[in-house]
Amino acid sequence: MKLGRDEFQAWLDEVSPGTGSVRLAAVADLPRLRVKQQLARGNVAPATIAAISRGLDLDPLTQLARFEAFSDLVPSSPAVGEMPGFISSPGLFRASAERLENQPVTETQLGPESYDLATLYWFNLANDGALRARIADELGVNQPTLWKMLRTRLREDVALAVCEHAGWPGVSALVISEVLTGKEAGWVEECRATWANSVPVGQLLSCTEQRLQQVGKQERDRESFDRHLG
Repeated sequence: MKLGRDEFQAWLDEVSPGTGSVRLAAVADLPRLRVKQQLARGNVAPATIAAISRGLDLDPLTQLARFEAFSDLVPSSPAVGEMPGFISSPGLFRASAERLENQPVTETQLGPESYDLATLYWFNLANDGALRARIADELGVNQPTLWKMLRTRLREDVALAVCEHAGWPGVSALVISEVLTGKEAGWVEECRATWANSVPVGQLLSCTEQRLQQVGKQERDRESFDRHLG
């Protein structure tokens, strides 16, 4: 998902007038070539806006909300239904073990909010069987492209469509797409640990069981692939 040159330039003229691409790259701590190419093509990535905002000591979410595509976004912690998607597999397993032993779960035990295959697990929590077809119909994203996104990085407009479908806060789309951190998105401090400590144990175990099945299938597929190569 890209933002148009005119909209970007109007924003930049207001927050940092007269700043060229070389200075922007330095401020945002991004490669010069990447910034130059985005400006030349008139397609600026939301992550670039967020990086420039950080470099200028501006709130990234506030600045992104000034663009039409993100104008409806407001700070929010994840919805209950999507919370497991922001917890790594080892973190989810540890949380279940702690709860079964009547021990409190800490935020650090849950691992990073961004981790390998987080996008896939997050998407699966929203998928009621109709989500893939909706994304294909509304955004023209075919299944091979979506498959790749779910294993790398989800495009912002696709992530927003997932949030709309599931009734989740739109700002979660920018966290799962790695445009914003949870803190920048307005997450309440230690909201993941609060969820892990308050959700019924049976529900937590159900979430963990689903994740374990997914991880198990991935490991079996990997081992089968390795044996085939060997």
